[in-house]
Amino acid sequence: MKKYELPHVRERLSGLIGQCLHDAGYAADMLTLGFGQEGEYRLHIESSYRMATEETILFDRIDYFRPSKELCIKWRAEGLDEDDFPQEWPDTDCRLFEAVKALRTQLDGMTVETVEVNQLGDLRIAFANGVTLLALPMRSDDDECWRFWNDEVWPDQHMVVYGDHVELHGPGKEESHFPE
Repeated sequence: MKKYELPHVRERLSGLIGQCLHDAGYAADMLTLGFGQEGEYRLHIESSYRMATEETILFDRIDYFRPSKELCIKWRAEGLDEDDFPQEWPDTDCRLFEAVKALRTQLDGMTVETVEVNQLGDLRIAFANGVTLLALPMRSDDDECWRFWNDEVWPDQHMVVYGDHVELHGPGKEESHFPE
């Protein structure tokens, strides 16, 4: 991200402070989160991410590529060792989906305390209950890493963080950039 873009990105993200995590979902391995009373603030993370406490990683993007605990228990009950587990299974039975579904039942106390972002686009959101979300862009080019928006505050304008810059996008509009 360019140096002049960082203050604008921080300013937009500051709106998350004090907001509750309203919902959590996924689209393949992309994490989708809604914050605020009705999920007005939206965050979609396509790069590497993890949600953790100080002691435990609750889930991360790689869990999309691992079978759910429930599926592993089933296979063990069928007499399979881990080395013999099938290499393919329905993506709906992955560890990520299982963990995000569990998160949806535990949203109480998931109020944003702090939001930090650095020039590399690393995003850290700390919640009041001790859970932290970390998004780490792992791209050096113009691939999308994460996007953030609130259609009430910034109508039709998504802030999209790429590996090397930030753009503002809106339906039917040309991309724009933050002023230098």
